[in-house]
Amino acid sequence: MENPLIEFRNFSLNLDGKQLLDDISLKVEEKSVLLIYGPRSSGKSALLRSIVHLNEELFDKIEFKGDIFFHGQSIINADRKSLRRKIAYIDTSFIETLSPLTVNQIITLVKGRNVDLYSDEMIGLLKQLGLINILKEGLHTYVEDLHGNVRVLFLLLLAILREPEVISLDCIIDHLDDEAVLNIQNIVLSLKKKYTLILATRKLPHFLPIADKIIVMKNGKIEFEGTKKELVFDL
Repeated sequence: MENPLIEFRNFSLNLDGKQLLDDISLKVEEKSVLLIYGPRSSGKSALLRSIVHLNEELFDKIEFKGDIFFHGQSIINADRKSLRRKIAYIDTSFIETLSPLTVNQIITLVKGRNVDLYSDEMIGLLKQLGLINILKEGLHTYVEDLHGNVRVLFLLLLAILREPEVISLDCIIDHLDDEAVLNIQNIVLSLKKKYTLILATRKLPHFLPIADKIIVMKNGKIEFEGTKKELVFDL
């Protein structure tokens, strides 16, 4: 088997004196969909944030053991800006941060002043995500006016615009209704051809049909790792 794109090796993490991850060993293969399931405080977010060094910006005291690799290279001392260009981490807090801005302002921030907002590529991306007909004011729609399914689609747009190798989504679909989830499932499946996707959720059925690998977390540990078929028999 080829080397994994991302690998955790015996990784443990303490944040502000509390252990959130305990001896995590995990491989993420390229162009795959990894589903991370677990209840609140199971360690899902801490795991995803560790890949892009985001915990260091949220907590005062950090202690860890083990290592994390990207393309076979340790990321422990990697340049964070460079790492985050390749691995796009998205959670719902991004909406609140960006709420005063319009969609076109955010696209310009991400892509630069010279971006063509109406290029065939941009229009194609908006169509792929189903955004082109549901933004009330088009690209001039304010982020604070986005709700429900549209927020999730916008977060996916934000991730794709950064042209990463990996898109990591932290529980952004957990409050959607079944119809909206089905739409997001189809979009995520179409993205799999180009990106490696890591999806954390508290609702297992949402992305189970399109996951290549599932891990179940509890109290900072991996309690199960395997395929959908193996999960069914394990249960």
